This record gives sequence, C-alpha cells and structure tokens, in this order.
Amino acid sequence: MSKIKAIFFSTILIMAFFFIFKNKDDFFQKKEIKQEIKQETKKKISLPSSMYISELTTLRENIHGKPKNSLVIGTLVNILKTEKNWIYISTDKSNYKGWIEKKYLTEVKLKDKNIFETIKILTDIPIDKDTNEVKDTVENNSEQKFIKKMIDTDFDIKELYQLGDVQFKSINKKLYKNNPKGDIKAIYISLNGMYHVDDYIKLAKKTNINAFVLDIKNDHGRVLFESPIALEVLGDSYIRPRIKDMKTFIKKLKKNNIYLVGRISTFKDEAYAISNKSDVILDKRYNKAYQSSDKIPWLSAYNRNAWYYNVELAKEAADFGFNEILFDYVRFPDRVQNLEKNSKLIYNNIYSETKVEVIQRFLKYAHDELSEKEVYTAASVFGQIGISKTDENIGQHWETISNVVDFINPMAYPSHYAKGTYGLKNPDNNPFILLNNYTKDVILRNNNLENPAIIETWIQGFSAPWIKNHRSYKKEELIEQIRALKVEGLNSYLVWNASSRYYWDGLK
Repeated sequence: MSKIKAIFFSTILIMAFFFIFKNKDDFFQKKEIKQEIKQETKKKISLPSSMYISELTTLRENIHGKPKNSLVIGTLVNILKTEKNWIYISTDKSNYKGWIEKKYLTEVKLKDKNIFETIKILTDIPIDKDTNEVKDTVENNSEQKFIKKMIDTDFDIKELYQLGDVQFKSINKKLYKNNPKGDIKAIYISLNGMYHVDDYIKLAKKTNINAFVLDIKNDHGRVLFESPIALEVLGDSYIRPRIKDMKTFIKKLKKNNIYLVGRISTFKDEAYAISNKSDVILDKRYNKAYQSSDKIPWLSAYNRNAWYYNVELAKEAADFGFNEILFDYVRFPDRVQNLEKNSKLIYNNIYSETKVEVIQRFLKYAHDELSEKEVYTAASVFGQIGISKTDENIGQHWETISNVVDFINPMAYPSHYAKGTYGLKNPDNNPFILLNNYTKDVILRNNNLENPAIIETWIQGFSAPWIKNHRSYKKEELIEQIRALKVEGLNSYLVWNASSRYYWDGLK
C-alpha cells in the first residue's frame, strides 16, 4: 500500500513540475515576443517626421510597384508610414506621394558633387591709371581704367550645358561574388542569329570571344523568351518568342563559359508603340508615333509605363541567368531639332524634366532594380557623346550616364565620325588613330567622377559602303581597333554587326 502511495505522490509531483516549467517557458516566450514587438514598434516610430533624400531615387506607386516621379539628392520629404525597409513619403513642394526604400533616406542634408569646366572668358581687368599695372580692386569712380584679357573661368557644367538637376555624387556599385566578371570580348547575336548559336559557340572556342550580346528585345519589340510582362503589356502585338526552352538554352551557354549580356532596345519599340499609343512620342504631322528613317516608332522616355515594362523584362532575363543587361536606344531620337522648334513632337513630359535628367533617372531606376538580383546594368551611348560637351539633344551626357551604370558602352564606330575628327580626312580609313584618340578622351571624361562606369567599347564589325572611299572592315580592321583600346588599358570590347556575321580571324 505504501508503494502505491509513493508512486501516486511521485506522479503528482512530476506533473506539477511539468506544468510549472511549461508555464515558465510560455511566460518567457511571451515576454520575448512582447519585447520583440516593442522593439519593432520602437524601430517604426524611431524615424523622424521628415528626412532628406540621400541619392537619386524614384518613387513607386506601391512597394515594388510602378515608378512615378524621381527625387534628387537633398530633397526634404515627410515620413508618413513604414513597412519593413520601405517608407511611404510625401514632398512639401510638389506634394508627391509614394514609396521609397529606407536606404535612400538620411537625417542630414547632403549636397551633390559639382563638375566644373574651365573656359577662357574675355574679361575687363582694372589697372592703375598712372602705372597701368593690374589692380586687385576696382575704384568706385569714373576714372577707373580697364584692359581686356582672356581669363580662365570655372563654370558648373550643369548650368553651362543646361543638363538640369542631375547627380554626379557617386552611387553604390559593386562586383557581385555570385556574378563574377572579368574582361569580356563579345559579339552581338541578333534574334535571327539564335538559330545558329551552336556555330557561334564553336567559333568562340577558337577565338578570344567569351561573351555574347543577345537580343532580349529588338527594335521591333520581339522578345527572346516567353515573357509574362510582354504578354500582359503587348496584347495582340505580342510576337511568338524566338526561344521556347529558355532554361536549356541558357544552360548550354553557361556550360560553354559564355558570359551573357542581354540587349534591350529601350525606347525604340514597334510592338509596344502599337499596343500603347499614349506612351509614344506623338508626331503631330501625322497624328501617330514619331518614326525614324527606318520607320520604327519611338516611345517617350518620359513615360513611366515604358520604364516599368523595360525593367520588368530585364528582371525576367536576370531570373533566367543573364549576367548583365545592356540598355540600347536609351535616348531620344536624333535630328529632331526642327520638329521640336515648330512644336511638332509631343513628349508628354508630365514631370517637367530635361532630356538628360530623365535618361539618368531611368538608368538609376534600372540599376536599383537589377542590383537587387546581383545583375549588372550597362548602357550603349552614341560615340559622339564621349567627345561632345552637350547631350546632342538626345538626353545622353557622358558623366551623367557613367555615374549611374556599372558599364558604359560607347558606339565608337570610325564610320560614324565626320571628316576632320581628330584631324582625319576620312576617320573610317583610320580605325586605330580614331579609336585610340577617342579612348584617351573618354578616360579623361570618366576621371571627372568618383566612381564611374567601366568602359567597354563597341567596335565596328561592318563595312560602311555609304561613305565615299570607305574601308572594308575585315581581319586587320578588327585587330587595329582592339589594339587601339588595349594600349590605353582597355581590354574589353563588344563587336557590332547587325547581321551577326564576323571575320573570326580578327578575333583570335
């Protein structure tokens, strides 16, 4: 009987201890949860009521949603609410509202970096009326004498060239451990060229070529792969994609150590223009989208729907395994000054941005989105932009673009330069001299920035029969261009031929 009693009381004691410790664990667990909630709440309310924009960024309609207007460094914003790493803000001046990432806010008002250009200006210099020696001060009387001299004067290039409120302060860029990149030697392969990708792989193995630039979207708006965003945006204009089994296609290229650059024809897009008529540059002469000489319509770079479509397509390509996205035609159409002067083109510039501002803002938005996927952002620019001090009325300005992308790709084709460039009667006949001088100039332009894009130049892989006494571009011409880059320290290049036909001996 005593044994039964002992067992009974032991059981009760064990159960008591079990409930005590269980409740104790629950108590401490609840306490920890309460503390976490308290800390999270504290975090949420720890932000001041107003802060400053630390770096050029673009508002979103909602978290990860469509882009709206862009905010420049130093803009004062009001903090309305927070959700994880996203902040809903409003601006005082324009009363814009939207979401931005918390990392673009600071409590201290930052200033942008200025770039100055020194120009000699004819200036009145005060001199002594008796000795004719130069004076430091001007006498406040009518007898003060002056002489005229050319004096070095510094000008802020934003004002000098009417660039607008662009950013020259460096942004965060890095090489990704999971997406390593060295020097690339690339060829462009069009959508039609995809049929022969096995041949390109074989030829690449026999040469220095280690990268392919593939059309993700060409000028006609046709896409490389089955794209949900393209299907949604294009509707009936959606054209059957070139590659059906994208995973197998990418796997084959990766297996052969091919670095993949995805080219997107950004604001020159026939399919999008047909399906989204309100997003184009309207040509009032014909009441339809403006078309360049090749009859392909242009989208307005000011239009945020066009921004969103191109970047979402780029993100789909990134998910398939592309290492880098190259935005081509990331500009306004050229040779339209007379049409603009006569108010024949409507851009729907709802945020009153300069052309230079909006191109930089689009590329910064693209960089923000793609960096989340550890994929590089690149931009093709007119070759002339590297040696022009202005944007040539197309929105491309060297330092402005170089500051917000990882790689900048000038299209420095000798055939595209005017007679007299670098003192050459026919630049097309002198690929080494043209490209070597050009490379020196763009390196100097990059030196104006703290963290510029890496230069990877497009070289000419085609002949230009429209030029009188043109030179046929074959093996020797490729070698000359590559050497012109290499002697200035640039080992990467991309070869352009619209038909994707190359003289492979020049690439060994």
